[in-house]
Amino acid sequence: MASLVASRLAVLALSAGLLGVGAHAGTNSCGSAGGYDETFRNPPEIVSQNGVLNATLAIEATDFDVASMSVKGGYVYNGLYTPPTLRMKPGDVIKLKLVNGMSDQFTNIHTHGLNVSPLGNGDNVFLHVMPGETFDYTIALPKTHPAGLFWYHPHAHGFSQFQVYNGMSGGLIVDGLLDPFPQLANIADRTLLLKDSYVQDDGTIPAEDDLDTGHASLRTVNGQANPTLKIRPDELQLWRFGNIGANRYYELVLNGHTMYEIARDGNRHNQLVPMQQILLPPASRSEVLVRGGAPGVYTLRTLSISTGPLGDQYDETTLATLVSEGSPAPFVALPASFPAVPDLRTKPIARTRVIRFQEDDQGGNFAINGKQFDMNRVDTVVQLGDLEEWEVTNETGELHVFHIHQLDFQVTKVNGKEVAFTGYQDNVNVPYADDDGNVGKGSVTLRIPFTDPVIVGKFVYHCHILEHEDGGMMATIEVQE
Repeated sequence: MASLVASRLAVLALSAGLLGVGAHAGTNSCGSAGGYDETFRNPPEIVSQNGVLNATLAIEATDFDVASMSVKGGYVYNGLYTPPTLRMKPGDVIKLKLVNGMSDQFTNIHTHGLNVSPLGNGDNVFLHVMPGETFDYTIALPKTHPAGLFWYHPHAHGFSQFQVYNGMSGGLIVDGLLDPFPQLANIADRTLLLKDSYVQDDGTIPAEDDLDTGHASLRTVNGQANPTLKIRPDELQLWRFGNIGANRYYELVLNGHTMYEIARDGNRHNQLVPMQQILLPPASRSEVLVRGGAPGVYTLRTLSISTGPLGDQYDETTLATLVSEGSPAPFVALPASFPAVPDLRTKPIARTRVIRFQEDDQGGNFAINGKQFDMNRVDTVVQLGDLEEWEVTNETGELHVFHIHQLDFQVTKVNGKEVAFTGYQDNVNVPYADDDGNVGKGSVTLRIPFTDPVIVGKFVYHCHILEHEDGGMMATIEVQE
């Protein structure tokens, strides 16, 4: 199957006129980089008006294109592999109509990363929208909501992997990320949503039971294979990376450029974080500033990744091509100071917990603290107002990804060692080995503030590798007043 995907990738590159890019990959060419057209496109957007974002997401079995590959009878929103990005402001209300046109699966919507209510017709993952049903969501953002990139996807237990893998995921942007930096007000704003797709010989997506997290697949940016982006030398652009696929890791490198991360998981940092490589586990987001290099052609790649002896091996591939050309842009300074972010290590802890990620020796039967997910059981009860410290341990032979709904956390330690404080996140990679290489001994330590009244109610925490989530590596938490 890997050869099938490779041959299709070659066809895609030919159709885009990009096979010649390889001669310059990772290098600066001398003089002009003319001859390239920009093929990159931001996803379509639905923008809030007068404080309300009205949208309909209709699921249907339809034929659609992923890059230049045709898919038969896949399930997507509104007939699009890359559905609209929902763009709003803090304090806005999302009024979302979900139409389930699937014949055999229930579904729902989770607004990943939003700090909103889990109750009623809000961001409630315990809702089941049955085949043929329509459901109206009303999700209110607090006026103090963080700005940045978030995303939406189904959270139907047992079907999450299949539905997201078909393409049922899209972006959410809360405006205001660059407000503290007036010099950046007019820079280009690019959204790069990463998904991978595996299409069988007959043009169909594999059924749920046949999905394999380790298979070769076509990795896309906004549904495009290796699109070309343009930039002028010295120009600053905002790139919003979102890993909105089901299972795959990305480790991003932009040849010849430093990526200056200003936000993680929709949370602005307290400082600029220069990065040569950005690890994006499933569901993670990174928002970076990119300054155009000398005239030339550069590649945005994801490096080869091993997720462990019980995990998967992913090959390196090119995601996009950056062309720097034209006269140098007027120089715009990088932000020198950021708004303060409270360091939760200075606050008193109400309680500590150990959350153990577990699976059997064959890489299956996933569990948390010895229990597989049961939506009728509450596993963790927390009091509103408490700050808790959680140690998340990985007792397996592969990577896992810790995510909690409705709020963000601060990572304080990885494998018991203190890490620098730059801000909050809602998603974190959990290593499978400690720093001495002992498999099944990896850990991360988190400070989690259960302080915002909007989160009162029941929601979940889990591994965001959706194969693992569907397999039982999820638990229910209830925040009580």
